[in-house]
Amino acid sequence: MIMAHILNCILFVFICCISIVNGVIIAPVPTTGGGFTATLSSGPNSYAKDAIIQYNRILCPNSNYNAGKYTVTVAGNYLVSVTMMSGTVTAHTTLMKNTAIYVWLYTGNQYDMATQTVYMQLAVGEMIWVKMTNKASILFDVYNTFTVVQVS
Repeated sequence: MIMAHILNCILFVFICCISIVNGVIIAPVPTTGGGFTATLSSGPNSYAKDAIIQYNRILCPNSNYNAGKYTVTVAGNYLVSVTMMSGTVTAHTTLMKNTAIYVWLYTGNQYDMATQTVYMQLAVGEMIWVKMTNKASILFDVYNTFTVVQVS
């Protein structure tokens, strides 16, 4: 199960980093929208119902990410990935686009993991973030990540 999540992450990075057109590897064109990756600090991280998950370990910084929300400054197409591990309790989180739920994530107990990677068309000023849904819960350790990458 953990290996599947690792492979999903590797595939996500591969998709974001290169394209193959007619057998030729093409490097990505830099954009001003960029992207970022953040994770949680070590150990259990408790959240109340409807709390914004504030990923506090920024692995690839971007000034568009602030207080748990990513604000779009360049319109375009984005790949967004959220991975969660809940530890010993169940958890529901949602990836939000503005005020609407875009996708759900759910884990059972015993350190289950869930991942959603989605393609989003985003306009300037739109916001995306992850929130705890349904009930208060715990997200466990650095296995929880939030990544946003502009692809065009």
